[in-house]
Amino acid sequence: MAANLITKETRRKIADSLILGGYSYHGRLTEADFLARLYDLQSMASTDTRREYNTAYKDIRQHADNNPGDWAEDWVFNDDRFNLMYCRDEEFLAFLIESINPSAKQDPENIPKLLEIYNRLLHGDGFHLYQADNIKGLPIYNWERNDKTQSQLAAKTVVIKERLNTAYVNRKIEQMNSAIATDTDVAIGTGKELLEIVCKSIMKQKGAEIDKDWSLPKLLKETTNVLDFKPKDAANPEAAERSIKQLLGGISSIVQGVTELRNSYGSGHGKDADFKGLDPMFARIFVGVVAEISGFYLSANGDAELVES
Repeated sequence: MAANLITKETRRKIADSLILGGYSYHGRLTEADFLARLYDLQSMASTDTRREYNTAYKDIRQHADNNPGDWAEDWVFNDDRFNLMYCRDEEFLAFLIESINPSAKQDPENIPKLLEIYNRLLHGDGFHLYQADNIKGLPIYNWERNDKTQSQLAAKTVVIKERLNTAYVNRKIEQMNSAIATDTDVAIGTGKELLEIVCKSIMKQKGAEIDKDWSLPKLLKETTNVLDFKPKDAANPEAAERSIKQLLGGISSIVQGVTELRNSYGSGHGKDADFKGLDPMFARIFVGVVAEISGFYLSANGDAELVES
């Protein structure tokens, strides 16, 4: 088993910061209910020998929730059942993430404070937490090593979800993001589908006709034509708009390239038995381009309500 990278000293500092700052790791949930989201408390041992408190859940309800003076404020960090000082990094990070996710009913003003504490103390050990999603206006967090590829991509796709929020689109985004490192074939194919969805949705909202035989670069060009890229504060808005559209023509060339790449490597095409997909770094480039273009066009379209095409 690989050694933990998050040191005991970092974990202790996080625990101390919560206690000294007066922050509740469990939000407005009881401690027992919070921990039950992470652990099977019903099958874990109790520290109380009485029959009526014979599970960890009942034990914690009695001593942490009903009689908080029974145990020290930082008891959860020192309890051998959870082993937060020595457990795997993934388990410790899951505990931190749960404490700032909406499911913990954390006070909204506490979340950025806790996030700052966690990231400041985790930084030296090579980790950070980031917003990975936005559901019903509430941020959802995840963790990663200090290589920010995933968090930057997540920030871009959050914009797409906010402006084109349907179960189908959200599923495509999750499929695309999760496949980057594991199945570049799927990541490329799904990225192309997502870009098509974004463009067709904007075209449909604008009342523009769509030819089913258009290539993706053609669809992108037509989407560019129906959007207003005229900067309101420019001295010469018309000239500025022409420059922006000329720049977007270059993006069309990128899309043409990634479309051809998809035709060779992406999902939906027959392959030999010994087929080998692209290195994940190429999938990251492709997905990054898709996320950038999609977010840019959706932002340019403003707050107009979109309908999935």
